[in-house]
Amino acid sequence: MERAVYEDKVRGVIFGHAIGDALGLGTEFLSKQEVRIYYPNRLEDLGQIKRDAHRSRWAAGDWTDDTDQMLCILDSLLTQGRIDILDVAFRIHRWACEGGMGIGKTVANVVYSPDFRQQPHAASERVWLSSGKQAAANGGVMRTSVLGVWESESADAVRRNAETVCRITHYDPRCVASCVIICLAIRSLLREGIHADRLVDDLTVTADEYDARVREYIEKASQSEIAKLALDEPNSIGYTLKAMATGIWALIHPITYRDGILSVIHEGGDADTNASVAGAILGARFGFSGIPRKWVDSLLHRADLEVRVDRLLTMI
Repeated sequence: MERAVYEDKVRGVIFGHAIGDALGLGTEFLSKQEVRIYYPNRLEDLGQIKRDAHRSRWAAGDWTDDTDQMLCILDSLLTQGRIDILDVAFRIHRWACEGGMGIGKTVANVVYSPDFRQQPHAASERVWLSSGKQAAANGGVMRTSVLGVWESESADAVRRNAETVCRITHYDPRCVASCVIICLAIRSLLREGIHADRLVDDLTVTADEYDARVREYIEKASQSEIAKLALDEPNSIGYTLKAMATGIWALIHPITYRDGILSVIHEGGDADTNASVAGAILGARFGFSGIPRKWVDSLLHRADLEVRVDRLLTMI
């Protein structure tokens, strides 16, 4: 792959993630029916987002905790030059203690544990065990995209990094599988350009190594109708496999970045997380050049993100 194309795709992953998050805030926690009421002419720009009690907590054009936590990982990589679990944990903890707007229940339970900064994996495992091994929220997969870029010359390294960073807060094997699958998908789109069907087959085999429940969601994502994922189903909107499946759907079906993101956010549910995951995948597919310029220009912290991406590209 030509260097210019590769760099365009890397930039697409990071900006694609952030823009998906920012647009997804507009329909987060709404049902699909409520999305139609909120946006009778569809939501297509950041400036259209309704400023209700939930959404007005963020400034216009801002992203949410999904990108905040991804940047905790990215900033750690830029500073340390390697995967440093304690440094990532420190950054997530600092973010949480300095406001942590949008923080999820699982992340909060782990991050506020007394020993989190010294032993994040132990704290994460303890919270998971206390849930009866049922806690499988999407807070790990929502932030994982940059790990598909880092050390992407090696699939084994990408897989190992995704596992260990996920377990900082999310210990369930379904969460770990979600992060690994999304990162390997991004890595393949950046490095190998594998045909989607073959890539999905490979990812399904990988998923089976973690948890038998993952396969079902990959199969659902293979269907062309995104409605099959039931992203606004009230009892499972924050489920890690729903977010992962949205990413796999974006890997296979949309014909443009714009088409994919708009399809995701109009399904409602945990739309900012789903669109973060899908946006990173779509960014790897279509590149930064494939993202509508008006969305890039409307992003509140665009300049800060550009600086970070430039540094990342220099390092890798």
